[in-house]
Amino acid sequence: MIDMHAHWRPAELIDALRARTKEPRIVRNQDGVEMLKSRIGEEPLSKAFDDVGFHLARMDRQAVSTSVLSLLGAFCWIESQPVEVSLPLCRMVNDALSGICQKYEGRFSVFAALPLVDMAAAAAEFERALSLPGVVGAQVPGNGFLTKKDAENMRPLLEVANRHRAIVFIHHGPRPGDAFPKVAGDTDNARRR
Repeated sequence: MIDMHAHWRPAELIDALRARTKEPRIVRNQDGVEMLKSRIGEEPLSKAFDDVGFHLARMDRQAVSTSVLSLLGAFCWIESQPVEVSLPLCRMVNDALSGICQKYEGRFSVFAALPLVDMAAAAAEFERALSLPGVVGAQVPGNGFLTKKDAENMRPLLEVANRHRAIVFIHHGPRPGDAFPKVAGDTDNARRR
């Protein structure tokens, strides 16, 4: 069985989270313990990020041969930062997840994280990421497809995917800058009207 939707909380973002001044971010609690603070609460760093061994054990228990890793929604903030911040963070995550694929060959694949504030940069990173071992596509927010005009903005990513026969995993969620949940007034999506 293949798990096509395995969210991942990458520890590679710890330093970036420490530097943030708004959630999600890493703060010290009153006992001096570093905590990942997000809109859903706080948890100690020791529990805030995913562990490959734990994930593999769960896969084995559930008879999952391969999991496709993608950013957990709480970590998608990296995709909505200014491109000079977003691009290096997305590259770091994509490289790290590809490293997991290389180390555990056949057990993992990856949907790339993309700097969605700049479609040209996102398309270029998608091209680069698809050259990495294990990267099979990209995860993009569903709000990018609420209207035909919205979907047209995603065209550069769809063209990259088409050239490489890659997957575009459309996941429920906002685009950078969207109020969420968002239903556009001009939506041509029958389910959202």
